[in-house]
Amino acid sequence: MSVLAHIGRGIEKKLLTVIVRAGEGQRLVEMFAEVPGVLSISHHHARGMGSRRVRAGQLYFDEKDVLLVLVEEASADEVFAGIFREGRLGEAGAGMIFMEKILRGHPMMPFAGADW
Repeated sequence: MSVLAHIGRGIEKKLLTVIVRAGEGQRLVEMFAEVPGVLSISHHHARGMGSRRVRAGQLYFDEKDVLLVLVEEASADEVFAGIFREGRLGEAGAGMIFMEKILRGHPMMPFAGADW
């Protein structure tokens, strides 16, 4: 079976979306890329400006890393718990993680020659 067929239809999958402190994403990708049940993992950096004012004339600005983890449904809870623990998401302001069932996924994996 090809990788694409494995990631396509015929296997139950979940998508974990993880938002963590800036700089944590790459570490988590490296830690979970080879975990059994993880079909695909990627991350990107996000930043933005909110509407909440810190002081007069200043706006709130924040940066985070966002991970997208495609995982087999049977392993989803275990991978979720591992990312929650290793990302220290139980700490105030550390970020959040959520999980949803999906029908299909597209393979995205880091490669050794990537320029992070």
